[in-house]
Amino acid sequence: MIPLPVELEVVEQKLINRKITGDEASVMIYRAREKLGPPWQWSSWKKVRHKVLGTECETCGAGPEAIFVVQHTFKHPRIKPYLETAEAKLAKMAPARDWRPDLKVNMYAIRDAVIPEMRDCCPVCESLSIQYRKGTATWICNSKSAGQYCAYVFKNPAQKLALTASQKKEIRRNKFNAYRKIVTNREHDVKREAFLRWFKDMRRYLTLKDTKTLCKSCAYIEDMVED
Repeated sequence: MIPLPVELEVVEQKLINRKITGDEASVMIYRAREKLGPPWQWSSWKKVRHKVLGTECETCGAGPEAIFVVQHTFKHPRIKPYLETAEAKLAKMAPARDWRPDLKVNMYAIRDAVIPEMRDCCPVCESLSIQYRKGTATWICNSKSAGQYCAYVFKNPAQKLALTASQKKEIRRNKFNAYRKIVTNREHDVKREAFLRWFKDMRRYLTLKDTKTLCKSCAYIEDMVED
């Protein structure tokens, strides 16, 4: 069996684990295929090809004098038919429920679940954008409002409840994860299912079990008839 290239295997695993959407997978697969080329150009393909290539045409019986090819009876899966099937399925589905209002409520809940800490601020405008100056042992406010800096200089900062930088980072991360959980689990993401089916058939194609040895002439005729 020819292994699925790591560039494609990564995409497949992310789809299985619901880490990416069908649209995201589409972009990643396109880039990987553009880089790799068709399977019969892979170095791994060339290494395995000689193991399944026979010395006699299975159709006309031509012998060593002929040029042989590995003919697939299970054809190389093209992506377009899978996506077309997915789009047809989507057209028959009831309209997707708008998930954004619930997500918005969840975003507020994530933010409100974090308890602010007491932080130093400007005694005048309560801005957290203050800077300690060692030379004068004073603080200065660097906040800007309506085009003007506060620039208030003071010895002792006031304090107020406010989120820290790490708390804000954690909130952003949790909000992002909440968003990703929804978009990667949507029932109407039919492209996800389409690409998983394509990966399954691609893996079958790469086993080379559905192949036979034909001379170039018989392979050409067979391809013309099937197309």
